Amino acid sequence: MPIQIGDILGDYQVIGVLGRGGMGKVYRVRSLVSDREEAMKVVLPDLDDNVALADRFLREIKVHASLQHPNIAVLHSALRIESRLVMIMELVDGLSLEETLRRGPVEIAVAVHYIDQILSALAFAHQRGVIHRDIKPANILIAGTGVVKLTDFGIARPTGAVRLTGTGLAVGTLAYMSPEQIRSGEVDARSDIYSLGIMAYEMVAGRHPTLADTEHATLNAQLNVVPPDLGAVNPRVPQALSAAIMRAIAKEPGLRFQTALEFQAALQGLDFASVPVPAVPTATAARTLELAELEARLSRAIGPIAGRLIASAARRYTTISEIRQALASEIEDPKERAAFLKAASGPKTDPGVTATMVVRTPTAPAAFDAAALDRLAQALARFIGPIAKVMVTRAARSARNAEELQTALAAEIPSAADRQSFLSAVRSIL
Repeated sequence: MPIQIGDILGDYQVIGVLGRGGMGKVYRVRSLVSDREEAMKVVLPDLDDNVALADRFLREIKVHASLQHPNIAVLHSALRIESRLVMIMELVDGLSLEETLRRGPVEIAVAVHYIDQILSALAFAHQRGVIHRDIKPANILIAGTGVVKLTDFGIARPTGAVRLTGTGLAVGTLAYMSPEQIRSGEVDARSDIYSLGIMAYEMVAGRHPTLADTEHATLNAQLNVVPPDLGAVNPRVPQALSAAIMRAIAKEPGLRFQTALEFQAALQGLDFASVPVPAVPTATAARTLELAELEARLSRAIGPIAGRLIASAARRYTTISEIRQALASEIEDPKERAAFLKAASGPKTDPGVTATMVVRTPTAPAAFDAAALDRLAQALARFIGPIAKVMVTRAARSARNAEELQTALAAEIPSAADRQSFLSAVRSIL
C-alpha cells in the first residue's frame, strides 16, 4: 500500500514528502524514539520481488555508511520495514542545487564555494575507493548556512538516466555522464570530476554545456561536442576558473584533473580564502545568531577553540538542538556542561531580526614556513586522511599566528581525544 502522511513505519512517523526518485519517494519522518526529524528514502518498495537487487543495494549502503565527512549527507541506518528496504538519512533543511539552478546562474564566488565543498567530499570518497557515478544537481543539497551535502552515494537513480546493465540500474544521468561512462560504464575518479565540471559550467554560465532537445543529441554532445569556452559565454568568469572547468570537462580522461585534490588546487589559485560564504537567507537569520550565542557560551567553558568547534558542528548537524548536544560533549566538567545546556536552551533570538550573516573584521594572516606546514599536514593526516594537506593550506591562509592555525586544524578532527593528541604532537612544529 502507498505510504501516507501520518503512517508509522517501524520507529518512524511520516510527517511529509521531500521528493520522488526512481526507486520511490523520500519522506520527512520523525523518530518515535529520539524525536529527531530525519529523511527516509524508500530504496526498494518490494523486497520480496527483488532479493538479488536488495543484496546489491545493501552492499552499497554499507559503503555510504562508512563515508563520514562534513560535505556528505549522513546515512544513519538502513532498515527492512515490512517488505520495504529504506534508508534513514540526515535531514538537510535547504534546497537542492537543481532547484537553485532553476532560478538562474549562481554568483561566481558562491559557485566556487559550492564546487570546493563538493570536491572535498569527492576527495574523501575517492581516497577510500568509492566513485559516486551520479554527480548531478539533484544530488547536491545546500543547507541554509551554505554548507553543501553530497547525497546518493552508490545508489543510482534510474529517472532520466541511461540504463547500462541488465538489472535495470542506472549508473549515471545522461546530461552529466562522462564519455567513458556512456561508452562502457567503467569509470574511475576522473568520471566524477567530469560530471562536476559539467555542473560547474552550468552554475557559472547559466546554461548546460551539452544538453540538447533529444536524448540522442545530448548523448552525441557528451561524446563529441566541445562546449564554448566559459569566458566567451560569461565574460565575468575569471580566466583561471574558466580554464579549470574546461579542463575538468575534457572528453579524454587523461586530459582532465586526475584527482579531486588537483582540481581543488586549481581553485585555490583564485584566492579561495577571500571568496565569501553566501549570505544566510533571512529565514535562517535566527539560526545564525543562535550559533553566535552558542559560541560565546562555549568559549567561557573551553576557550578560543569554541569558534572552530561551532563551525565544525554546524557542518555535521542540521538543527540547533543537535549542534548544542554535540558541543556539550566537548565540556569535560559535568557542572559546566549542565550550565551550558541550560543556558543554551533558553530564550531564542528575536525571530524578527533580519541580519543575514555574522561578519568578523579581517586581520592580516601570518606567513608560515612551507616545511612546517608539510609537517602539520603529515600530523593531521593521521586523523583525517589525505585531505589534511588541503585543510592545512586553506587554514594557513587566514590564521594570524601558530596557535590559531593549530587550533583551526584540531577542530577538523571529530574525536576530542584525537584533537588533544594532535595538539600535543604539533606544539613544537611552528
